[in-house]
Amino acid sequence: MSSSPTPDDPGPLLGPADIRRLAAELGVRPTKQRGQNFVIDANTVRRIVRAAGVRPDDVVVEVGPGLGSLTLALLEAADRVTAVEIDDVLAAALPTTVAARLPERADRFELVHSDAMRVTELPGPAPTALVANLPYNVAVPVLLHMLATFPTIERTLVMVQAEVADRLAARPGSKVYGVPSVKAAWYADVKRAGAIGRNVFWPAPNVDSGLVSLVRHPEPRETGAAQRDVFAVVDAAFAQRRKTLRAALAGWAGSA
Repeated sequence: MSSSPTPDDPGPLLGPADIRRLAAELGVRPTKQRGQNFVIDANTVRRIVRAAGVRPDDVVVEVGPGLGSLTLALLEAADRVTAVEIDDVLAAALPTTVAARLPERADRFELVHSDAMRVTELPGPAPTALVANLPYNVAVPVLLHMLATFPTIERTLVMVQAEVADRLAARPGSKVYGVPSVKAAWYADVKRAGAIGRNVFWPAPNVDSGLVSLVRHPEPRETGAAQRDVFAVVDAAFAQRRKTLRAALAGWAGSA
């Protein structure tokens, strides 16, 4: 393995030619319905792993691994990786790709063939980190579901549409501050962790992407209400931005 991998020599990771070859062999055509844009640049996935602060003792869960670009980079750095993939063809192929590219780490990999929004448990040790290139159309609900379902996840790094990244990391008073901002901040300290260009994807999306880092709060938020009740108020408060808060909450409360 080269000590300084390049796009032309990515080592065990997947380069552009590898991605296109795998897709052709599997008959995979990326679909807009599932927001499939595969990362084809080995340097980018290694950058994501570094930004995520993945440690040798981490148990990482990855959502939407696709053809395995990020999966392989995570396996190089973490103790274990569990990937959650909904696509039948991609889920069936990923273990073979891992075994072929990183045979010495294959026993550290688990594949869960499921919709991430329906996952309530994972095989093996509890996850300590979430790292994922999330499909644009389901990024926020998937992120919030994983944080709520797996409280052992201490650190998260997700790649999402730049606009979504801005909303997640927005602070009170910002024009884009809203439901994703409040709910993400309930679980973690949230910040932007970088930008990703369009040319590292295949097919290239029509939007830019951004990295978002979330570090879970050491202790749950202290409130006099259950989380679901707090989130219900948040949903109601932002549902009609042009109304006053009093009017916006009238439907939730029963009256103004």
